[in-house]
This record gives sequence, structure tokens and C-alpha cells, in this order.
Amino acid sequence: MPETPQLGELNKRLKSLAHELRAATGPCPFVVDQEAARLIALSHYSGGRDATYVLVSRKLVGNPPLPDVAVTIGYAPFVEGTAIIYDLTDETMQGKARPFVCNLGGQLVRVYALMPFQIEETALSIERVGNNQHLHVAFLDARREAIQAALPFEMRLLAADGNVLWTDCRATDRRGKFFCPLESLSITLFGGGTKLVIRSRLTGHEESLLLNPG
Repeated sequence: MPETPQLGELNKRLKSLAHELRAATGPCPFVVDQEAARLIALSHYSGGRDATYVLVSRKLVGNPPLPDVAVTIGYAPFVEGTAIIYDLTDETMQGKARPFVCNLGGQLVRVYALMPFQIEETALSIERVGNNQHLHVAFLDARREAIQAALPFEMRLLAADGNVLWTDCRATDRRGKFFCPLESLSITLFGGGTKLVIRSRLTGHEESLLLNPG
């Protein structure tokens, strides 16, 4: 996937997610009017079967550039009204596919995810494979089936006293799966009572799992 200034911004903050994205075919699901198009650029990427990511980036017009840019986002005709928009920048659900104001004040880019349905649940488990333990993370729809898309999340490891031992940002793959050995996360180096917290960077919802109960 070619690097662009907009994608470079995404890579800095969401490297694991950016690794899973592919250039999307067809028109962008977001649209703006002609006046707004002078101020912002739209680019979109496939995150797998169930997610399209749209980057809304400011054009540095004017001298000096405008300090505040706010535009109304509309939708291409093919976007269903039941589609769900997530604001990845604010880590919250924007809502169904209705026009909304995107404010780029103080920011070069905002990132949105467009999905056919809501994220309803986080599936978090540990599987023993031989002598090793593997962490599984997936995000589920209302049927409790894994959403087939790259979806970003934060991992946070807490000590028994609640202190944060480390944090890391990851993403499921394009099939909606995340699978890795605990050893690769250095989790086995910590003592009993540690807790792993997974926070969706689309919804802000958290799920946790107690590790090494001791």
C-alpha cells in the first residue's frame, strides 16, 4: 500500500491497524460539497469484509492555514442508512449514516470506520497450545460472530495493585482475529494477580482477564 501524508499520520498512531489496511476500490463512502472539498481531502481503505476506514484530512490552504476547519460529511448513494460510523480519533460511535460535522480544529486528520453493524461484544480468551499459552481477541456482532475486519484495540497490563505495567496498541487481522503467544508479550514475566485489559479503540469499551492468579 503506497504511503501518503494522511496514511503516514495513521501509521504513527495506529501502526498495527495501518498494516492491515488495503487501498479500497470504488468511490469513497463519504462525500462533501464543492466548497468543503477545497478545505479537506477524503481517502478510504479496506479493513476487510466488514469495515472501511475513511481519513478526513485538512488541506493547508491559506497563508497562514485556517486555524479551524469544520465540514459536513455526507454519504455516497450506495451507503445504507443502517451503516454504523465509528470515530476512531475520539474512540466513540458517531452513529448511523446520517450527515455530521467533522471538525479538524487543531488536527491534520480524523479517522472514521464505516461498518454494516455495531460492535456488540469483545471476546477475550487464553488457549493452551502444548507448553505455551496463546491470547485470542475478537470483536463480535449481535449474533456473537466475529466481525471480519481489522479492528484496533489497546492492551493494558495491570499489576495486582492496579498499577499499569505496560500498554500496547494492536489490531485484529482482516478476518477479525488476533492470536499471539503470551510469551511474546512478556506477560509471563509478571507475578500473580496481573490483569490484562483490552479496550476497543472504536467504542472505548473494555474487557479484562485475570492472569497468573497465583
